[in-house]
Amino acid sequence: MGVPNFPPRLESDLLRPFYDGLAKGELWLTTVADTGEWIWYPPEMVPGRPHATLSWARASDTGTVYSFTRIERSLLPGDHKAEVPFTVVLVEPDDAPGCRVPGLFVSDEAEPACGQAVRLSPVRAGDHMVAGFSPIG
Repeated sequence: MGVPNFPPRLESDLLRPFYDGLAKGELWLTTVADTGEWIWYPPEMVPGRPHATLSWARASDTGTVYSFTRIERSLLPGDHKAEVPFTVVLVEPDDAPGCRVPGLFVSDEAEPACGQAVRLSPVRAGDHMVAGFSPIG
């Protein structure tokens, strides 16, 4: 399994809690503070609710594969040939309906499948962690 190494841009603090959580082996996502509605990817402003406040909350480390794709050739700038192939999954955490979190599929034995149960398994990519998900069972 390859691991793409393209550091996140953290010029603002918009995504920092997500990556800080991964470094601790936890999945942190945004919620609308007054309703508890989960939102991922964190917007600078909640669509249709410009006065809503986002807060970060720890989400379940288990979820279901919604979709997946295998990357055979990197389209990242620079030389990333040694980082392919890898499989990207979109995972809906068990307690965050509607959120689809992208991550790497982490398994040497299993193939990904839609509807498959997975667990958060963060992966080191250079000097940062990326979301990874491994099959349960």
